[in-house]
Amino acid sequence: MPAGARRGAAGPGRPRHRRATRRRGRGRPPRAGLRRTGEPGAARRRPDRVCRHRRRPGGGPVIRIALVPLDDRPVCRVLPALVAAVAGAAVATPPAALLPAGRRAGDPDRLADWLRQEPADAAVVALETLGHGGLIASRLHDEPVSTVLTRWAALRDRTGPVYASTVVQRTPDADDAGEEPAYWADHGRALHAYSAALHRALDAPGAVARTDVPADLRRDFLRRRQRNHTLNQVALSLAAEGVLDTLVVGADDTALAAVGTAEWRWLRTWAGWLELGDRAPAHPGADEIGAVLVARALTRAAGHAPRLAVACAEPDGLSRVARYEPVPVGTGIASQAAAAGAVLVDTADAGAVDAADAVLVVHAPQPGEADWATAPPPDTDPGAAARTAALVRDLLTRGRTVALADCALGNGADPRLVADLAADGSLARLAGFAGWNTAGNTLGSALATLVAYQVGRARGTLDVDAARRLLAHRLVDDHVWMSYARPRLRRELGTDPTRHDHVTAADTPAVTARVAALLDERWAALRPVPGLRVAAGSVTLPWQRTYEIDFLLEETGEQS
Repeated sequence: MPAGARRGAAGPGRPRHRRATRRRGRGRPPRAGLRRTGEPGAARRRPDRVCRHRRRPGGGPVIRIALVPLDDRPVCRVLPALVAAVAGAAVATPPAALLPAGRRAGDPDRLADWLRQEPADAAVVALETLGHGGLIASRLHDEPVSTVLTRWAALRDRTGPVYASTVVQRTPDADDAGEEPAYWADHGRALHAYSAALHRALDAPGAVARTDVPADLRRDFLRRRQRNHTLNQVALSLAAEGVLDTLVVGADDTALAAVGTAEWRWLRTWAGWLELGDRAPAHPGADEIGAVLVARALTRAAGHAPRLAVACAEPDGLSRVARYEPVPVGTGIASQAAAAGAVLVDTADAGAVDAADAVLVVHAPQPGEADWATAPPPDTDPGAAARTAALVRDLLTRGRTVALADCALGNGADPRLVADLAADGSLARLAGFAGWNTAGNTLGSALATLVAYQVGRARGTLDVDAARRLLAHRLVDDHVWMSYARPRLRRELGTDPTRHDHVTAADTPAVTARVAALLDERWAALRPVPGLRVAAGSVTLPWQRTYEIDFLLEETGEQS
């Protein structure tokens, strides 16, 4: 990876909007050592403490960001820190005991205290965690709006910019209460259909949405949504007031027709009426927003907005709508890039790709209902994979800095594409990669990585080792686990892929050992990033289920 030291402006970013009087908290001084998933010995380090500022040759000060994540999953808690490390920055997170885990809520009152006291240059805050104790808690709990707003008062007590996110409540198409109220186990699909009917009825005067879901459950479903929508409106007002520098409005697991999609569009309309511009972007996604807002904080601190081009091998690829999304991927990219602090160049100009600082290549969504978590396909489109691989190689040959966003299928990367690019070492030459969960998750994290890479390069703080480790981590998670090992493991266990499973404590050692064996098997066959591998004994199941894993990487001594 090149480590050029082109400089950007060194100012602290644009002036802050008017904000309420703040007080500086007296937090404990941070301890040295940034925990990175994939770092040898990371499991023995405190995950909630990071290094103080330091200066690197040729660059300005490395900023420190306080992060209140959506929950304790690696993509929410650890990925933002890995992205920051690429640019030489540091992220602090609250003690693990305060964060939500699965259906167990975090401690929002103590999180508010932590946010007030934690010394940092900027804060990235998931409002669901600060207000309710987590994203899942925001769906399950009955706390009134007034209680949530009391906790949000901590936002006014921060010094420095606050970059926040809120998520429009989802309506999943599954009879699964793993992350929803208990009645979802029997009525989830019916409520999803009712949600779609309610949305369609908005544009059909006289139409009536009908369902067999009992009236008390219908009312509870809509009452919870109405409360959360009210809070989202308040969040927009905090952005308009200047308490929040930025508010990203995410839409979690959406569809073209859904109550959530209607709410999300109403919020976008209000953001426009309030003239918030790029300070209140709205797009599909949730789990990636922490990483995206960390990238935005980096651009503001550096005074440098990377110019990015977007390329896709399929002529209509950016106009396709991915599964779980309500808008074309091109629309999502434009909003995600703005949220990350980047500027998209006009690719209609033949020379735009060469004039841009870096290029995001998009592996376009494929048609059909295949999904690496719920309906793993026997194969993927070889032609589409070959065309995207050829585009990536062409750009790398021309000396372009490239990140790859694999949106072909939900919940995992395209095995054909990964294998094609690994065969000649092209994967190891990428500045970033993502191909996990939804297209919004993939696009946001790929863009965040690319932005951090370019900010680090411009400021002279680019950490090429951190970039290499993040690349390897995403390849392990997004392909080696999600689209290779997980489908095989679930077949062996007899797991119903349409529902969240549960791995007992007694079964965990055998399951994690099998996961590790499958990861080693595929990684050894591909060798996509030489010199790194999954550390022995490091695989864990964060939420005691087979949907996600955590792991560490270790150096092998092999030359890359």
